[in-house]
Amino acid sequence: MTTDIKNWLPEFQAAAETDAELGNYFFTVPEINQLIISKSWLVLGRKGTGKTAIYKYLETADRDALKGYSVISLNFKDYPWPIHKLYKEVLSGELSAYQKSWKYLFFVKALSKLIEQQEIDGKKLSKDMKWAKNYIEKIYGKPSPTILEVLKSKIVRIDKIKAPGVDMGELSFDLGELSFDKISEDKDLQDKLQSNAFTLLNYFENIFKENVAGYKFMIILDQLDENWLSGEIEEYSKVLINLLNVCRNISTDESINKFLKIVPFMRSDIYHSLRFNDKNKLFQDSAIVISWNNESLDRMFYQRVKKYAPTEFDLNENKKSGVLFEVDFVRQGTPPFHFITRRSFFRPRDIIVYFNKISKIHRINKTGLYTSNELYDAAVEASTNVYGEIIDEWSNQFPEIEKLLGVLQLISVETFKHSDFVTKYRQGFPGATEIDINKHLNFLFDNSIIGQKKQGRWEYICSSPNLKMNIEKSYRTHQALKYRLQLTEGRS
Repeated sequence: MTTDIKNWLPEFQAAAETDAELGNYFFTVPEINQLIISKSWLVLGRKGTGKTAIYKYLETADRDALKGYSVISLNFKDYPWPIHKLYKEVLSGELSAYQKSWKYLFFVKALSKLIEQQEIDGKKLSKDMKWAKNYIEKIYGKPSPTILEVLKSKIVRIDKIKAPGVDMGELSFDLGELSFDKISEDKDLQDKLQSNAFTLLNYFENIFKENVAGYKFMIILDQLDENWLSGEIEEYSKVLINLLNVCRNISTDESINKFLKIVPFMRSDIYHSLRFNDKNKLFQDSAIVISWNNESLDRMFYQRVKKYAPTEFDLNENKKSGVLFEVDFVRQGTPPFHFITRRSFFRPRDIIVYFNKISKIHRINKTGLYTSNELYDAAVEASTNVYGEIIDEWSNQFPEIEKLLGVLQLISVETFKHSDFVTKYRQGFPGATEIDINKHLNFLFDNSIIGQKKQGRWEYICSSPNLKMNIEKSYRTHQALKYRLQLTEGRS
């Protein structure tokens, strides 16, 4: 008897950071190879497209798989963003203050990793490297400090940093613990933070450059969009702009770019919201945009099927994830997997969640496979999930999002005209101007919440990146939101 799919295919974690088995079925996406062999250093993608999956892969991959790169991973989920602001305020009036605070973090981490690698390889540390090791262990409390340990170190409690080559002696820390609140209120402590932090930065940077030959390091930064407060977005934007400038400067510095690459993983919408010189040039020269299509998403999920399928299960490389269904085609002659992707934003997370919903609905049957009715029924729950993802994605940067989705619900049909949108929009946003209407309509279009026809079929930015909005044409709310917004196909 055929083993039912319920008994062997598990439900998967939707978030890469909570998927303990990610490495077991993660296939090498082209973006990883680009990062390793090209000069590109910025990874962009919408929430749920797999940035963290790539980050986790790089974090655990060995040096041989990464062409000799040793990876230093920095996760900003619980990062205290106001600390960067304090570093800037300490250097009041200096435009590069944010950049220095980023470089300070990077070179502490890079140098501590270089020391670790040289010791593992049995190399004798140079005099300056020994000096750096002693300072790192004394000031940060351990050989390889975390982000918080670097920023909340004891450097404010040191009277004077002794230069490399000079015996540091015993450092005395006799002022007790100092919080950043205390530092922000005390000009003398701020002066000491400035003097010590950036003196160390100069020393550490020079020591790293002089001793790094033969090694390659990649510092990867994830979850830069976490813990943003809506009232501080302008300040966070400055922090990120200066991060990008530091990354660009390192990537173009011939004295170091062969040995060090800084790779921020950033939401594409956040990147496009930033305002700085040469942004488009940077995007063209240095950005890797994570994109998926029906075929690559199918391959992604099929890796999971192959990992868990019992030996008697009939795997078919031509059908890929379609092997999970009783039928080869569903409504309108659509393959089941394509039916799912058309109700997604072409993100791995959407696909994984949809299959989890099918699994919950599935009842054991003679074929042991999913049925077409289970595929259809799961669309309702999947629609609710996509709605929640959009709210989660935008609630900080775009707090009007829920109200804006309410406008689409007020329209009540999937397909609508520009005039329909304007009428319902004015109900939800009384007193709105034409500029407001156009801004919000473009937002919905740019984020694939609504789309338009292209060559006779409904398309969205997520599936057709070159799609251009035309207010003379009808719009269609994405099928992924149909059930949650209670939309009908058309007016009777």
